Amino acid sequence: MIKAVTFDLDNTLVDFISFKKKASASAMDAMIKAGFRGSKKRLRKELFDFYLSYGIESNDAFEKFLKKKGVVSDRILAAAVNAYLKVKYENLRPYPKVKQTLRKLKAKGLKLAVVTDAPRLKAYMRLDAMGIADMFDAVVGLEDTGRTKPSRLPFKRVLKLLKVKPSEAMHVGDWREKDILGAKKVGMKTCFARYGGNKLGKKVWADVYVDKFEDILSVIR
Repeated sequence: MIKAVTFDLDNTLVDFISFKKKASASAMDAMIKAGFRGSKKRLRKELFDFYLSYGIESNDAFEKFLKKKGVVSDRILAAAVNAYLKVKYENLRPYPKVKQTLRKLKAKGLKLAVVTDAPRLKAYMRLDAMGIADMFDAVVGLEDTGRTKPSRLPFKRVLKLLKVKPSEAMHVGDWREKDILGAKKVGMKTCFARYGGNKLGKKVWADVYVDKFEDILSVIR
């Protein structure tokens, strides 16, 4: 019997790549307006590709990007950061039916948690901005174990916090090689979020699959 459901955060609860692309594009537009020169279309792509390779959770990606381009300008950097943050929070929202589904899961008496490779503070900031932070009994972030999925440690940590056995918990995620493999290692049930659009990683088979977030309700046993 399932007593707890744990979730990956990015591309499982929130369309992470979508809001990152929009925010990054806005940052580049602001850079150009502040004096950075180049083709808007090309530079938008270049900045986002740099963001992905340098570290999507990094706090100094824009500064490093400008340095790489030989540009040192607090004015341009400030414009980028302000534009990025504004558009980020305008577009930071959960997938459809996430709030309603989480409420129904809570009403069933299930414990809910997040297991993410993001720093815990950043995870809580996203959850709070989406208005769902209070739905979760625990949030396990990078600093809790110092290891990223598919390490067993983040999953063991969340099971301990929720006080449930592996067989009593199901993990939902969009990345087979991280979420599904990691949860399987500790004996949890697994649910692959196909709507996340992540085709990376090896073919690790989940116990169940969902095409919409609310489908989770029909696979809970």
